[in-house]
Amino acid sequence: MKRNVRYNKQLNISSQQQPQTKKKAQRSPKKIIRPLIVIFALALLGYAIVASSLLRIQTIKVEGAVTLSSDSVRQQTQNVITSSPLTQNIIFVPTGKISDELKKQNYQIAEASVNRTGINTITVKVTEQKPSILWLSGNTLSIIGANGHAYDGEITPIMEQKLVTVVDTTNLPVKKGEKVVTQEFVDFVNTLHTQLPGLGVTVKQYEIGDTTTELKVVTQAGYYIRFDTTRSAEQQLQDLSAVLGQLKKTGKKVNEYIDLRINGKVFYK
Repeated sequence: MKRNVRYNKQLNISSQQQPQTKKKAQRSPKKIIRPLIVIFALALLGYAIVASSLLRIQTIKVEGAVTLSSDSVRQQTQNVITSSPLTQNIIFVPTGKISDELKKQNYQIAEASVNRTGINTITVKVTEQKPSILWLSGNTLSIIGANGHAYDGEITPIMEQKLVTVVDTTNLPVKKGEKVVTQEFVDFVNTLHTQLPGLGVTVKQYEIGDTTTELKVVTQAGYYIRFDTTRSAEQQLQDLSAVLGQLKKTGKKVNEYIDLRINGKVFYK
């Protein structure tokens, strides 16, 4: 019987502790609600930042446009910004995408940068292609930029004096914005224009025929030089220097041409 009494006491004790457990269970929902309130508050704050008109881009400034229309650059930038509600916010404006799109849509642009210059203002700065060579096809003289595109612009006497003029003997018409040659071709021609005088070669005219992979340089001495524009200009100039030096030592002259188009070989007549 004593054992039963003790057992009952133990039951009574345990039964008295049960209400405390229930009280603890009643407090647990607060622990769940509080994080939810914090998350909701942060979400509300984030939405306010994104949707706020205070941070929405309202002004687009354009700098550096010369031949380009500033209004056109501004509209193209606006089109990228308004493609998404998020990108209209000064914090999330896609500066890289705007730059890429401007260069893609405007052959005149060499570089474009986009900067946040106010709480709701961005500044688009463009650098236009500079005239690199002139292109004569028939009676039409066109400006070619460093990227090989023909673009609209006034040809000044200074340009005609300082820039190389390449004559297209096929007389193919050139349209503004059209890619006429590669950037490598432009670099090749300018390298020759800079270094040929140092070799004692005075150029009368640069010519191309059916392909721009070959360049014919007509000299004031009466002969012409053929270059391969897909190969290194420096290497071909070294070969030219070597053959001119050899001819000078032997007292010989070039009567018709020097051909540098084959790697490692020079032909002359």
